[in-house]
Amino acid sequence: MSELNIFQRMSAITAELQTVAKNLTVGTGNNKYKAVGERNILDAVKPLEQKYGVYSYPVSRTVLESHILESESEYNGKTTQKTTFMTRIETVYRFVNVDKPEEYIETTTFAEGIDSQDKGSGKAMTYGDKYALMKAYKISTGDDPDQNASEDTKYTKKSTKATETTKATTKQKSPREMLIAKLKEKGIDANEYAKEKGLTNKTTPERFAELLKELEG
Repeated sequence: MSELNIFQRMSAITAELQTVAKNLTVGTGNNKYKAVGERNILDAVKPLEQKYGVYSYPVSRTVLESHILESESEYNGKTTQKTTFMTRIETVYRFVNVDKPEEYIETTTFAEGIDSQDKGSGKAMTYGDKYALMKAYKISTGDDPDQNASEDTKYTKKSTKATETTKATTKQKSPREMLIAKLKEKGIDANEYAKEKGLTNKTTPERFAELLKELEG
């Protein structure tokens, strides 16, 4: 197994994956529809990733938009106003060869989460992760979402400074990246420092973390 590269591993997983059924019911009444849940995707993918030595995770997320939206509906002559929270997130999802961690593939997904409470961002993250796995492994759900028209609802943005478009990226830096940043902050030449400490491409994250602690001490 160790001789397989990340492309071969992901290809093998794709070949073994079957169509994932839509076992999740969303909404009620006329607005009810079937969907593939995140659990369905994970239950299908996780055993095969373990079998072929692939680890996948969201390496970074960027909030592209965050708004409070307002809509109106009329029933029996009565107008009802509804406030909805919308978040749009970009997710970079990484698939790593566990036998050779420096070898990986990344895919980028964009997802929107809309909720009447405060779950818009959580929904967006869940959708982004789910579709990253579905597209990377070419998982079929048995139908095409373009066959169904979206509900025609007119939204307006609530006028408030708190709802202006925001952009923020969260990414966990490695000990090596943090050490380089600290050297730059202190005005130390990174190349000379690396030679002095004997740092190479094979230096472990633990060693980088140790040196970072010395600089911060």
